Amino acid sequence: MASPPIDKNTVKNEVSVNVDITKVNMQPSTSKNNQLGEIAIEASEIVSRLEQVVEGTNLADAAYNQPTVFLGMEQKRTEEIIQIIQGLISVDEDGEPLSFHNLDNVAKLVMISHSIAAFCSGLERPIMQKLSTRFTTDTTRWISQIFGFLDSSSFYHDDHLEGLVRVTRMMLHYKYPRYLEDGALAFSSSLPTIYSSVASPLVVVQHLCRQLGLPLACVRPVPVNTHFGKLAVQVFWGYLGPFLGSQYTMDVSSLQKMLADDVSAGRTPLIVIADAGTPITGHVDNISRIKELCRLHDAWLHLRGHSLAALALPNYQRNGHIVPVADSYTLSLGSWLGIAGLPMITLYRLWESTSNLNRNKQVGATRESTLPFLAGLNNDHQGRRILALPLWAALQGLGRDGVHSRIRDDFLASERLWAALDRYRHVRVLSQKPGGESGSYTVSELMSKPANISLLFESTACCVVFQFTPELSEGEVLTKVPPYYDKLNSWLGQILQLDAPQVPIDICELENVGVVLRFCPFENVTGQQPTLEEIQTFVQCLEQQLVILRATIQHKETFIKLVSESPVLKIVDLPDWAGLGGVRYAPEGWEQLLTDQAKEELNNLNMALVDSLRSTDSAFSLGEGADGLMCVRFGMLTPQSDVEELLNLVIRVGQSVEENSRVLDSMGEIVKKGIETATLDLQKENEERLWQEGILRQVPVVGTFVNWWSPKTKESGVRGRSLNLTQGVVESTENIYKYHMQISGSTPGAKNPPTPQVQTPIGGSHSRSSSHASSQGAKIENEREVPKDSSKRKSLPQTENKVLTP
Repeated sequence: MASPPIDKNTVKNEVSVNVDITKVNMQPSTSKNNQLGEIAIEASEIVSRLEQVVEGTNLADAAYNQPTVFLGMEQKRTEEIIQIIQGLISVDEDGEPLSFHNLDNVAKLVMISHSIAAFCSGLERPIMQKLSTRFTTDTTRWISQIFGFLDSSSFYHDDHLEGLVRVTRMMLHYKYPRYLEDGALAFSSSLPTIYSSVASPLVVVQHLCRQLGLPLACVRPVPVNTHFGKLAVQVFWGYLGPFLGSQYTMDVSSLQKMLADDVSAGRTPLIVIADAGTPITGHVDNISRIKELCRLHDAWLHLRGHSLAALALPNYQRNGHIVPVADSYTLSLGSWLGIAGLPMITLYRLWESTSNLNRNKQVGATRESTLPFLAGLNNDHQGRRILALPLWAALQGLGRDGVHSRIRDDFLASERLWAALDRYRHVRVLSQKPGGESGSYTVSELMSKPANISLLFESTACCVVFQFTPELSEGEVLTKVPPYYDKLNSWLGQILQLDAPQVPIDICELENVGVVLRFCPFENVTGQQPTLEEIQTFVQCLEQQLVILRATIQHKETFIKLVSESPVLKIVDLPDWAGLGGVRYAPEGWEQLLTDQAKEELNNLNMALVDSLRSTDSAFSLGEGADGLMCVRFGMLTPQSDVEELLNLVIRVGQSVEENSRVLDSMGEIVKKGIETATLDLQKENEERLWQEGILRQVPVVGTFVNWWSPKTKESGVRGRSLNLTQGVVESTENIYKYHMQISGSTPGAKNPPTPQVQTPIGGSHSRSSSHASSQGAKIENEREVPKDSSKRKSLPQTENKVLTP
């Protein structure tokens, strides 16, 4: 490996700066010649500080609760700024702590190299140009050797579509020589055409047209194969073998017809965008035939996808000229190696490599050789950024063996998980089978033995996509699973994400298949793939959930049948619920009286029912149907679950809640009417007292003299009222005060107090049992009679407006 360029002003005996630097092996220097070392040390310290977030170090609230609306007037120290950044990284918007993966030495090296690249951007332009040329040239040479694309150049970019945009612009300059001067007017005679599979994301071609100012009419979507396992024969760089056309790959026959029709219609084929690893399922298009069609119609072939990483698997010296797999392709090395902060790479062939060797030699540069410069595909060494520096540092930190090892582990993880899932009858694996259709090749063999490119693509799988499917009869072919199985697969994915996170999976949806679960090791940001033991743990967890899924499906038919036979239970359709289903408890006759008030009472009844059921089994939950009414949701069941017993439990608890609700409603009505009756009695008795005592007693001054001359009797005055819930009557309260001690301390055989002088039955009746009435037999006093003697007033209990429980 080439060493980095050395500044001429550097002292000869100065120790070279290692970017994996620590305080132990290097101390910062204040001299100008060692500023780079100081930056490396400080960057390393900051990375170490940020690693504390990964370890879960508690931070003060002030670390991330800083106001950010206005810039403060005072300067902040570096320590304070780092604390704020550390706090912002460690928590989410709600203040909850976040989890991060640990960084290895190469990832730390890449982070430090970003700081060094920022430092280099401030150097003088000649020095900056020299460094940029060195880093870019070295990196391009290494990448082209690793991926077997020797006669190529590279373009480094941050946006993953920027390379494709510039390659397409280069083809516009090639097909339309007046494009630079005339712009879109050059397309007036012939419209450029871009071909892309319908399985590819639409956003790719939309972004392409927006950036180049092309109409969407330039895009021709190519259909995919309609029959799974469609057999074709291909000649792939000297390899004759069967090719199984997947329903997710581009239909080459349709592409051939579209190219011929477009040429006949006066359109100009520009570029074909093929997939070496489709975005979700990871299948590889028939690249050999597509390349032949592109050569026939002078169109450019661009490849993208994770399966391109297979080009780096052969770990032996490549001798002789290697025909490139396509004209250009985009590499996502940062994602494949599990290292954040690396740029994207677009490798494209050199135009001189396809020139006619028999033609007369031209003096100076050819027109084709200037096309990358016109399209902006050349790396700008005059700029102020060195995009290749982090990748240059990462490749040296890993070495060729490290790059091969990480890519090998990615493919091995897919190979192991695919083999573990393929043995389950109710699991359909939709991704490409590792080892080819015969399964005779392994990743280790592809690395050690010479293999052509077709065999590399056929024998590797960049991801594993699977789903839970229903039981199929012999000879039955399943395309898209029923809608209920989409819910089951979504539930299965969420459970696996929680219980087996060592194998990260994503929940995706395919238009013609349904919801699927996807494991892609090439998108694992940690850089560490699951071990064989972790995959076995994941498969064990999956097997347990498959038992639950099959049991739930078997119980669902019984569940629907029993609910339809019940007079008080109704099936509720829950579109987003993967459990057994939902039922609503509704007393007989309520469905014909669903007014707004009745709906509210029915919702309250079912909510109270769910609260009672959850105290028995947490599998019950509250749901809401499409009509806005609440219901009881049943979760997933095990093979030992008894559906009939569960439904009977719902009915019993529902009847109990309904009865309690009736008692409370009846009791509330009794209390309300009792208060009204007591108020009328007190008003009537107060009027009678005024007439009996005379008007003179009510006059302020005269009344005092009359009361002294002729005192009122102790029995005079308005008697209070109490509500007897047992008998449903309003009684006067003279016995409560006169016989209070006897009532509270009565003994067996003692004489009961006399019947109250006033007893007024309240309107209405209540349907409570005697046992429930005895448990609720309480007296509610609305107003009590106050005696004149102040000494007695102090000894009386404060019983006004309170329930007295015997």
